[in-house]
Amino acid sequence: MDFANSRMGFGWVVRDDAGVIHGVVMRTVEGLFSVREAEAMGAREALSWIKGRGWQHVIVETDAQVVANAVQTGGNYTPFGGLIDEICELLHQFESASLVFISRKFNMPAHVIAKRSLSMVGVEFCELFDSIPRCLAGLVCLNSVLA
Repeated sequence: MDFANSRMGFGWVVRDDAGVIHGVVMRTVEGLFSVREAEAMGAREALSWIKGRGWQHVIVETDAQVVANAVQTGGNYTPFGGLIDEICELLHQFESASLVFISRKFNMPAHVIAKRSLSMVGVEFCELFDSIPRCLAGLVCLNSVLA
């Protein structure tokens, strides 16, 4: 979150079933929300983007355990619950999709990309599939060692 400029950064990393990174997406959104609402918004944004790509068999990994748990249990009628309902609705639109919790140490590339998105000036959305950002170079190797 960028409190000085009242905006949030989201980032996700596209990997194949072998864990190889094929691209990254960065997005900024104006406004500030609670941490759990921001994490839910990030999951919703990623699922919407995946749906737009036409992919049907996906696993979305998040280090936001509260979001993963809420998707599994449902039944929350707060603004956070509304976001969870939207995530569940999106998940049901795929042939095979799940949202699972993983530890932050295994999700560092996405965390770094989300922070990096806040450095984008005048750009709200960026997809990189032809090259992996330099800020991930050490983390790509680190993830293969941690796995």
